[in-house]
Amino acid sequence: IPSDILLRDENGNPVNLSSFIDRPAIIAPVYLHCSHTCPLLLTGLARALGKVELVQPGRDYRVITLSFDETEGPEIAREKKPNYITAIGQPFPENEWKFLTGDNANIRKFTDAVGFTFQRDGEDFSHPIALIVLAPGGKVVRYLEGVTFLPFQVTMAITEAAQGKVSSPTGRVLTYCFSYDPLKKSYVFNILKVVGTVMIVTLVSFFIFLMVTSPRKGKKY
Repeated sequence: IPSDILLRDENGNPVNLSSFIDRPAIIAPVYLHCSHTCPLLLTGLARALGKVELVQPGRDYRVITLSFDETEGPEIAREKKPNYITAIGQPFPENEWKFLTGDNANIRKFTDAVGFTFQRDGEDFSHPIALIVLAPGGKVVRYLEGVTFLPFQVTMAITEAAQGKVSSPTGRVLTYCFSYDPLKKSYVFNILKVVGTVMIVTLVSFFIFLMVTSPRKGKKY
């Protein structure tokens, strides 16, 4: 990402985004007056952060919520922030989760650099639902899609970002194999989905094996 992205934090202080990227950073691009998917994304992130144990906020990573709606300012950022700090469910240093707003030019510098597209639709927006994980210095290393996240998926993303490694397919495998059960308030292994997939792959592989290895009658001349 560019080093000259100028924004404001929830207290109205001017900040340079790059000053927060001296360690791995998880960035959630949202618009704060959203009433549907953006709150789900931030709540899902907060719940995952509450269960992350191997890495520590401040020491190992930072979290940034960045509004891409240029009409939003520090007031709404300051209003929304406590809700998600509380949703973490355990003590979390408030200064390590920043809520940033800015003008259109600086917002676009960020979204264009990371490939995040959005389009205004009345008072709302059409946009991807994803977290963006940056390595120190601003290199994009991973996109975490969806609104629920496994704690070890977040831990892995932070660890890889610290090493400057670009995303591996592992994250997609984890989200395919596990899903969040709101009744149990935990992640469960999708045994039927995984077993079904393995059976289909096995049958297809066996069919291909038979086709390749079956004897073929040659023509006699």
